[in-house]
Amino acid sequence: MSAAAIDISGTHPGSGSGNDDLQLTEDLEELASEWTQLESAGIGNPYHGFLWCKAFQNTLGTAERSRPLIALLRSAGRPALLLPLSLFTKNGVRVLTFLGARIGNQNTGLWDKAYYEAVGPEAIRNVLHQLCQKSNADCIDLQNVPCQWTGRPHPLVLGNAQLSPNPLYRGSVTGTFEDVFKTLHSKSARKNLTRKQRHLQDAGGYEIRVCQQPAEIEAGLEAFLEQREARAQITGVPNAFSSPEAKAFLRQATQSPALSVTPDKMSAPLKIWTLSVSTQIRATYMCARDGGTLHAYSNSVAHDEFLKNSPGLVLIREIVEKICADPDTKTLDLGIGEEHYKTSWTRPEPMCDSRYSRTARGKIYSAVQTAKTRLKSRIRNSDRLWPMFKKLRQMRASGN
Repeated sequence: MSAAAIDISGTHPGSGSGNDDLQLTEDLEELASEWTQLESAGIGNPYHGFLWCKAFQNTLGTAERSRPLIALLRSAGRPALLLPLSLFTKNGVRVLTFLGARIGNQNTGLWDKAYYEAVGPEAIRNVLHQLCQKSNADCIDLQNVPCQWTGRPHPLVLGNAQLSPNPLYRGSVTGTFEDVFKTLHSKSARKNLTRKQRHLQDAGGYEIRVCQQPAEIEAGLEAFLEQREARAQITGVPNAFSSPEAKAFLRQATQSPALSVTPDKMSAPLKIWTLSVSTQIRATYMCARDGGTLHAYSNSVAHDEFLKNSPGLVLIREIVEKICADPDTKTLDLGIGEEHYKTSWTRPEPMCDSRYSRTARGKIYSAVQTAKTRLKSRIRNSDRLWPMFKKLRQMRASGN
C-alpha cells in the first residue's frame, strides 16, 4: 500500500482549508522530506521523528514483522499532520497503533501549529475513519496521548477516552537552577543530594559528559546496557533493551552516521549523558530534544560501591542544572511512570487512551482493551496491590 491518497476534501471544519487529502504509505523514505519539515517547523515529540521511527523499523519493527503505515494529512497542499502507525492482526482483528509505541514515552503525532490549534473533533474522527477504512483496519488504538498538550486538549483524545495507567512527568526549567532546586526540594533534601555529589567528586575522576564521538557513544551505550541488565536481575523489572534487536535500535538511535539520511537532520535522536567516577561510568541517561523540551528517555546506574551516593540522582541534578542555564530549553520531560526521582523534579500530567472502531470486531477489541487498561490502572494506583506486584516481581527475579 504505497502512496495511497484519500480524498477528504471539505470534511475538516476549523482546519482552515476545504482542500485536504490523506496519504498512506509503508515506505518511510517516501515522506522523509515533508516528515522532517514538520519536525523542524511544527510541534510533536522525538518518538515520532523520522530518524527515531526509521531506527525502530530497521530493528525491532523488522523483528516483530511490524507493518508500518505512515499517514500524512495535507491541508491546502501543505503537510498538516503526520501519524507514524503500525498495522497488526491479533485474533483476527486488524488494529492500527502508533509505530514503536512500546519503546516510546508518549504519542502526539507531528502537527503544523496552525492546523493543530484550529482542528476540531469531527475532522479528527473523519481522519481516523478514513485511516481504518483504507487500511482495512477494524480499529485504531491511540494510547498514551497527553490529555492537555501545548495549550489545548489534544485532538487525538476522543470522547471515549480513559486515563492511561501511568501519567507523564514534566516540569518547567525556565528559572535559575537555584530557584528550581529550592522550589522542588526541601532544605534537607537539597543538603543530602549536594552531599552525595560532593562524595562522588571527592573520589576523583568525577566527570559529566554528553557523548559525541563514536568511541564515547559506544562506551556510554555499553555501560547503559550492562547496568540495565544488572538492575533487571536484582529488581525483577524487565529490561526492555535485552534483546539483540533492542540493542541494535539503541545503536542506530545514538549514532548519527547510521541515520544521516537527510541534510537538515544529521544528529542522532538520542544523546547519552554519563557520570563517571574514578574513570568508570557510574550512571547514564539517554535524552532527546524536541523544540524547547529535553526528553529524558531512559537511564541506568551501576550497582557498585558508589551506589550509596546515588550517582543516578546526582546525574539528574547535573542535567537539570545545565538545562536551566540553556535559554532554549523551557521544559524537562521525564517520561511516563511514577518514580521518586521523577516526582523530585517534575509533576504528573494525565495521559489518555482512546480507541476508534470501524467494525463490530473492532468494537469487541476496544472493549477488551478498555477493560485491561482499567485493571492496570487499578493495580498501578493501589497502595496495596502495586507494592504486592513489585514484591512478586522481585521474588520471581531472585528465584524465590
